This record gives sequence, C-alpha cells and structure tokens, in this order.
Amino acid sequence: MTAGLGPPAPAVRLWTRGSRPLVIGALGLMTFIAFESFAVTTALPVVARDLDAQSWYSLAFAATVTTGLVGMTLGGAWADRRGPLRPLLFGAAAFLLGIALCVVAPTMEVFVLGRLLQGIGGGIDSVVLYVVIARFVHEDARPRMFALLTAAWLLPSVVGPLVSGLLVQLVHWRVVFALVLAGSVVSLLFLVGVVRRAGSGHGQGPVLDRRMLWAGAAAVALLGLHVSGQQTAPLLAVGTAVSVAVLAATAVRLLPVGTLRARAGIPRLVLLRALLGGSVAATDVYLPAYLQYELGYAPAASGLVVAVGALGWACGAWLQGRSTADPHRPDLLWRAAALVSCGPVGAALVVGGLLPAPAAALTCVLMGVGMGIAYPQLSSTVLTLSAKERQGANSSALQVAESLGSSSLLAVTGAVLTAGVLGGYLTVYGLVTVVAVAALAVTVTLRPVRGDSDGRS
Repeated sequence: MTAGLGPPAPAVRLWTRGSRPLVIGALGLMTFIAFESFAVTTALPVVARDLDAQSWYSLAFAATVTTGLVGMTLGGAWADRRGPLRPLLFGAAAFLLGIALCVVAPTMEVFVLGRLLQGIGGGIDSVVLYVVIARFVHEDARPRMFALLTAAWLLPSVVGPLVSGLLVQLVHWRVVFALVLAGSVVSLLFLVGVVRRAGSGHGQGPVLDRRMLWAGAAAVALLGLHVSGQQTAPLLAVGTAVSVAVLAATAVRLLPVGTLRARAGIPRLVLLRALLGGSVAATDVYLPAYLQYELGYAPAASGLVVAVGALGWACGAWLQGRSTADPHRPDLLWRAAALVSCGPVGAALVVGGLLPAPAAALTCVLMGVGMGIAYPQLSSTVLTLSAKERQGANSSALQVAESLGSSSLLAVTGAVLTAGVLGGYLTVYGLVTVVAVAALAVTVTLRPVRGDSDGRS
C-alpha cells in the first residue's frame, strides 16, 4: 500500500445517540407543520364558508407567510447573537398560541389573528432550526438531514389532505388544528431539551436592529397588498401602488445585496427560492378551492388530489438524499425548476378544460419532485457558502425571500379572483406559470460556486 494512503474515512452518521433527540424533534415538528400546511389547503375553503368570509381566503392562507417575515428576521439575528435557546422558546410559545386560536376561533378575524401569531412563531423557529442543525450536525451529514426534513412531508402529504378532508366532513375542521397543536408541543419539547443540554451560549450585541423595522414594514406592506386587492377601483390602485413601492424598498434591505438583480452566489440562490416557493404555494392554494367551489368536489376528494400530487415532493427529497453526485451541481437545479413548472402549467390546462381534473395530480407530482430536489440543495449550498456568523442571517434570507415571493403572488392572484374578471382561475394560473418560468430562467445562469460568495445583506 502506498505510504500516506489508507482506507477511506467512514461516512459521518446522522443517527447517533447524541443526535437522535434532535433528529426526532426536527422531524416531528416538520411533520406536523406539513400536516397543517396540507390541512389548510384542504380545509380552508370550508373554514371560509363556515365563518362566512370567502373574501378572506387568500389572506387567511397568506397570514402565516406574511408575519413569518418578522419571525424569520428576528430569529436569525437572535440566534446569531444570543444563541438558539431563547428564540426557540419564544417562537414555540407564539406558534402554539396561534394554533390554539385557530382551534377555538369564533370568527374569521380571530382565525386570521391565530394565523398571524403562528407565522411569527413559526418564522422564528424555522430559522433557529437551521442554526441548530448547523451547530449540532456535522457538515457532511447536513445534506442528509435537510433531505430528511423534506422527506418528513411524506406521511402528511399522503394522508394529511385526505385525513383532514374526512375530519372536516365527518367531525369538524377545528379537530385538524387540534391535532397539529398536540403534535407540535411534543416535538418542540424534544428540540428545547437538546438545545438546553448542549448550552446555547451568550453572544453580544442587540437582537433588535434596523432589519426588524424593515421586516415589520414588509409585513405591513404585504397585508396592505392583500387588503387593497379586495377594494374597489380607486382604493385598489392607490393601495396596491403604495404597497408595492414599500415592499420593493424593504426587499432591497432584507435580502442579500444583489438578490433582485440575481447576483451570482448566495443572492441568486435566494431569488430562486423565492420564485420556486411562490409558484408552488399559489398552485397548491387555489387547486382545492377550484375543485370545491367550481367543480363541486367534496373536501376529502379535493384533498385526495392534493395528496397524490404531494407524493412527488417526498420522492424528490429521497432522490436528492440518495444521490452520490456533487450536491452543488447547477444542472440539478435547472432540472428541478423545469419539473416545478409542470404544476402551474398542468393546473392552467385543467382550468382551461384541456385536461381532466385528475390530471392535475400528475402534474403536481412532477412539481413536487422538483421541489424535493431543489429545497435541500439550496439550503445546504447556502449554509456551505456562509461564514459561521452569517448562517442565521443567510438561512433567514432564504425563508424571507420565499415569504415575500409567496405572499406577494397570493395577494395578486387573490385580487384577480375577488374581482371576478380577467378569466378568474385561468388568469391566476397563467400568472403563476410566468413566475415558474422566471425561476427556470434563473437556473440557466447558475454556475458552480466555490468559497464564500458574500451573503451580506
């Protein structure tokens, strides 16, 4: 044997005695978050009808995405400067209180308030979870960890929409949120225990800074965009123009420098996350509403279509986790974005009468495969490119960008549906297709990256 050479080092294990509670807690939390996500898309048409507030449909869904901006920004700065324990506890309290309000909501106003609180708490904990993984999971095992988190959507994606639909039909939609509340409590107890035992550290510097003000302004602008879309012509035009202007100004300050220009490196990856996340969210949100309101599907039946389509997400995550190829190859993201575009295109063809409704499930499977591949790759690459002191900020930027993209697109498409003009659902899916094609165009410009690509914002 040649001197200096030996057997290859064994692969770093993800499941060890020390890491098992972290993995269980993270997987559990993601599983119940996923269940709630799929449950909302299936149950929300019934919630809106039961609370006599169909015009609130888009805002009720986008509320968590909107206030998540504040939570994600606060969570990243808080975890970087003071350690993950306190933000994890605060985020857990806000998230659980929000879910509890959804369970007992007597009116849509209370339901939306619960969704707003849920967004703040979930935004904090989603970023803190990334920081916990970065600190407690070996770098070589992180791609598998992120693939597992994405795969944690498997069971909810298969049974969640159908189960929630059956619960809505046979019991009540409140039971769906009660299940999420109970499961999230147990999962968060695991995570808090891991971080508390490991010691969170005591950093220096203020937690609140100008980014918090900009995040708050962005959330207000997004809410203004949603509310403006429900108004008559003069208020609609003025409110939309002001909201868009404020939103653009805040995006420049919240995201890494050059994100809106698709600057190479972390900024371009952040922009891609926004475009992909927005196109998938809008596709999934309106499909159950179209099936229930326009085609007369029962909640369980519309949930079954979503469930079959969501299988693709877990399949894509499994493929990404099993792949031995370089996880940072740009051509993988190009293929993933092409698959994602199948979702809105297929939905548009169904709405236009060119495909039968069940065909939407197949196109959503392809969309899910693309997202299952893209999400862990984007997360892992951004963390690899980030210095330790920037991991929280850049993880926050990924999710802030997705929130901005998703909520903005939902506000615009919600206004189209409320106005009842421009072709309704067909125009909605035409707009979503444009966003998905823009994501595909961004991936074409990606190049292999090396070293720190300056993720400062």
